Amino acid sequence: MSRYLLPGSYPHIPSCSASIASGGDSLHPLLRHLLRVAPDRTEILALFGEEAPQLAEEAALQQAGGQMLEMFMPDVPLSYSARGQQLEVLFRRMLEHALSLAINARCALGRVEEAEKPAAHAMLIAYVAAQQVVGARRMAMDLYNGR
Repeated sequence: MSRYLLPGSYPHIPSCSASIASGGDSLHPLLRHLLRVAPDRTEILALFGEEAPQLAEEAALQQAGGQMLEMFMPDVPLSYSARGQQLEVLFRRMLEHALSLAINARCALGRVEEAEKPAAHAMLIAYVAAQQVVGARRMAMDLYNGR
């Protein structure tokens, strides 16, 4: 299975995938980095001020991410090995895409010449993508464990 998803599977970190819902910080380093780089809900609302978009709750965004991952993998292989490999590929793509969005959004905020709204919109997209990755991770673990 994925070194991104299984507990203790990353050789430099003793335990890498405690449940986010349980408040554990022992997530895989890339997922932890994504959650540090991506904006949080408060930051998004502050960026938009009075013109804040209607934003779904984090639980709904995470559920959408889980459904997205599940939709990308309609046929779950029976063997753990094949299931793990397929889930890792899907999850890694989502994680890397969300991380790229978050980094690009942070860079856009730093540009003086760029208008404020495109940067704020990029931050909003990065926030949503990060929340969807959290939900995708949960779904990947459920699918891997045979739910």
